[in-house]
Amino acid sequence: AVPLMQVPGFYRFRLGALDCTVLSDGWTALDPHPTFGTNASAEEVASVLRGARRATDSVPTDFNCLLVRAGQQLILFDTGSGPSRPFGPHTGRLLENMAAAGISPEEVTLVAYTHAHPDHCWGTMKADNTPTFPNARYALSGADYDFWAAEATGRLPDPVGMMARGTRAVLRPLGQRTTMLAAQADIAPGIRALAARGHSPGHTIFRLESEGQALLVLGDTANHSVISLARPDWHFAFDADGEVAAATRRRVLGMAASDGTLVLGYHFPWPGLGWVEPAGDAFRFAPMPWRWG
Repeated sequence: AVPLMQVPGFYRFRLGALDCTVLSDGWTALDPHPTFGTNASAEEVASVLRGARRATDSVPTDFNCLLVRAGQQLILFDTGSGPSRPFGPHTGRLLENMAAAGISPEEVTLVAYTHAHPDHCWGTMKADNTPTFPNARYALSGADYDFWAAEATGRLPDPVGMMARGTRAVLRPLGQRTTMLAAQADIAPGIRALAARGHSPGHTIFRLESEGQALLVLGDTANHSVISLARPDWHFAFDADGEVAAATRRRVLGMAASDGTLVLGYHFPWPGLGWVEPAGDAFRFAPMPWRWG
C-alpha cells in the first residue's frame, strides 16, 4: 500500500498589505475526556463530537504556527514543539515546512509567543541548544515568562514541572533578547498583543490589522474548533485556571463574532483559519474556504 503522506504544511494568504503563511508544526491525537471537558462527563464530550460527525475515541489536534512579513520584519507567532517532540513523532515539523515554503530561519526578526507551553515554544532551540532563529528578538508576556522560567515552577509535580524545566531551558538563554509584554502592547505597526490569560498565567492573543482587514491569533484561547466553541464554559485539562480561561474564551470569541474578525486557532483543523459565529448562547466555527491564489 502507498504510505499515507500529505503535502508539505504551509498555507499562504494576504491580510491587507501583510504577507502571511501558516506553517504546520504537525499534529497529534488527544483523548477526548477529560482533556476537553474536565468539568463535563465523558458522554457529554462524546455527544458534542458525534453531533459534529467527529470520532469519539480520539481527537486529532493540529499545531498551526503563523509567519507574517510586515515591511522589513518577519514575525513568527509560536515556534512549535521542537526536536524533543513532547506531543509525539508527528510534531516538531515547523522547520521542514518553513524550508518547503522557501523561508530560512535566519530571516525571522521577531518571535512572538502566545504562551510558553511546550508545543508553542520548545522549537526556539535546536537539538544542539543553539537558537533556531539566530537573528530574532523575542516577545512574551512577563507573567508567562516569570512563571515558566522560574526554578520553583520546575520543582512542581509533573507534568507542570517537566513542562517548566523544558521551557526554562529554551527561554532563559534568550532572556537578554526578550521583551516582556504588558497586558496590551504593540509589537509592530498594526500588530497588538492583548492579554487573554487563563490557559496559562500570561496567555496572549495578537490582533493584526492592515488596510481594513483584521486577524486574531487565538493561541490556545480555544483548543478545539467544535468543543471549545459549542461549550465555551468547559475547562481544558491544560488550563492553568479553568474558570478564568472560560471567561476569557467567552470574551474573545464574543469579540471575534461581533466584529466578524478572521481568526487563527493554533489547534484548529489545518490551516486553522475561519470565523466565529454566534450559536445560541455559544458559538460555532466557520472555516475559511481554501484559496489557491
